[in-house]
Amino acid sequence: LRAGEKAMSLATFLDSASYLKAGIDVLRDGHWKEHYDLSLQLYSLYAEVEYCNGHFHEVGRVAGIVIKQATVFENKLRVYVTLIKTLAGRSMLQDAINLGMIVLTKLGVECPSPLLPKDIVKRDMMEVKVILEKTTDAEFLSYREMTDTNMIAAMKFLQILLPSSFFLAKQQYFPIIVTQMIQLTLLHGTCKESCVAMGSLSYLLCEYEEFKASDHIGRIAVLLLKKLKAEEYLPTVYVLYFTGVRCWTMHVALSFKDMLHGYKMGMKIGDIESAMYNASSYLMNSFYSGRSLVHLKRELDNFERHMFEYKQIVQGRLASVIHQVVSNLVNSKDSLSLVVSQNMEQEGILAQAIKGNNDSFICHVCILGGIEAYIFGRYELAADIASKRQETEKKLSRRTVFYGTTDFYDGLTFLAMAHKIPDAKWGLLVGKAISKLEHFVQIGTANCEHRLLLLQAEAKSLLGDTKDASRDYDLAIAAAEKHRFIHEHAIAN
Repeated sequence: LRAGEKAMSLATFLDSASYLKAGIDVLRDGHWKEHYDLSLQLYSLYAEVEYCNGHFHEVGRVAGIVIKQATVFENKLRVYVTLIKTLAGRSMLQDAINLGMIVLTKLGVECPSPLLPKDIVKRDMMEVKVILEKTTDAEFLSYREMTDTNMIAAMKFLQILLPSSFFLAKQQYFPIIVTQMIQLTLLHGTCKESCVAMGSLSYLLCEYEEFKASDHIGRIAVLLLKKLKAEEYLPTVYVLYFTGVRCWTMHVALSFKDMLHGYKMGMKIGDIESAMYNASSYLMNSFYSGRSLVHLKRELDNFERHMFEYKQIVQGRLASVIHQVVSNLVNSKDSLSLVVSQNMEQEGILAQAIKGNNDSFICHVCILGGIEAYIFGRYELAADIASKRQETEKKLSRRTVFYGTTDFYDGLTFLAMAHKIPDAKWGLLVGKAISKLEHFVQIGTANCEHRLLLLQAEAKSLLGDTKDASRDYDLAIAAAEKHRFIHEHAIAN
């Protein structure tokens, strides 16, 4: 057991599994009665290590033994955590949420079923937001700590469910889970999982353009991590705050170091799922911010392999999508990998995503596919993809805007269509895209200034205002160079 724990702490998961399995194999018949605590620890840790190794079938087998042999419900909680993470890693997100809800009910926390209407969810969330934005950093950090063991366990399970509800699918659960965690924190006190609750609320508030409150609450989450020494939740909080919040107000590249730190820390402590969320956020934002495609392709080779190696299928598929677009652009091949079959026996990736009914993943594929189609001059296709994405976004709790990237390429696509087809609808869509970029520039200049100037230049050119258009083109080129968006500097030229 001690050897397995030591190997686990060093992130040598295969070695840890071999030590723990050896310990289990030497246990005598009747060991659950004679050596209950030792058996519980060996089996529970072995399940966790095999989750890290991606041996999900073995996790299910071992967890089943613990659930059958454990004499009290509290002793089963550890393997339930591992089971939920395993289901999520296998993309069985609804099953993960369902199991979590069952455990929460047994802990005395009732989750609404059926799901509450969106207006009620938003009202409850804004109520806790008002309380928190009036609370100073010092006041919250001096708040009492949670002592109710059932509530602490419930917070852990709510936290475990967040990734399944937050990143790629089932987003309708996300605001409900976040609000419930904040309510438990305000009622019972802070615990380590409160850091994740605060980071999640910070992320979610950006959707409602509550950027000041969002940044305040996100900073508290990071400070609370340090106060409670909650290192195990650093990867989760980092992906929420540094990817979901801080990039709105600061240049996206300034968060790359934190994203990679979240990845490395997750791998170190065995939080493979959060590690890969940090990695995929790093990869996506690296692409959208214009990092060298040659260097990015090398990183994608490495990260994609690790994602599938550790059975993080959802993140692996997303990395594969980015990889295909990057490869196409590097090789200058107009093959439109995301929307067109590579051979007659395969569906296009976008068609597969739609068939899989994973709305958030569909949106990510549409953004990448739209950019790919626009760059290769397939404007009708890019416009059609943008329309599909906008319809799909109506089902989500938060648009996938990537700090103005989505609306920028939408605007470029609609402008290209307006040049080709004299239809008033394209002008209206361009106006909406420009309006959104104007708003985003007020939030943070670095990511959006050059994008807004370029759309304005293109719009003026369309209307025949060549003098003002030329001035705005020059300003867009200068702003793109200033903020180091080299790829969009090239578009402006």
